[in-house]
Amino acid sequence: MAGGNSLAIIADKKTGKTYKKEIKPENLSLLNGRRVGEEIDGIFFEMPGYKLKITGGSSIDGFPMKPDLFIQGKKRILVTYSKGNRGKSGLRERVTFRGAIVGPDISQLNFIVTQYGPDPLEKPEETKE
Repeated sequence: MAGGNSLAIIADKKTGKTYKKEIKPENLSLLNGRRVGEEIDGIFFEMPGYKLKITGGSSIDGFPMKPDLFIQGKKRILVTYSKGNRGKSGLRERVTFRGAIVGPDISQLNFIVTQYGPDPLEKPEETKE
């Protein structure tokens, strides 16, 4: 999560909407070492009472996080494609993924709301006069 440009994309199951929040620099170090699938408190994003589950993300290089790759950095792994392939069956390809542990090179984290707090996620629009 380098340079303060880190984003949190929060999905709301009830409404089907997603919300974009910036991750503050003081909260960046607190999220390091967390894994995909872990629940965190919504206080990280000024959402008291909410619980959020980490569902994925991507690194600053654009590589997606893979939930079953338990490392902090990047790794090239052999992936077998079976569906949607019109050529040979069982096509295998070496693809680079980011591990499931949050580190300093994450630029986007995806969350889903698991417990709702007292305040709504969507803030009412301020009227300008």
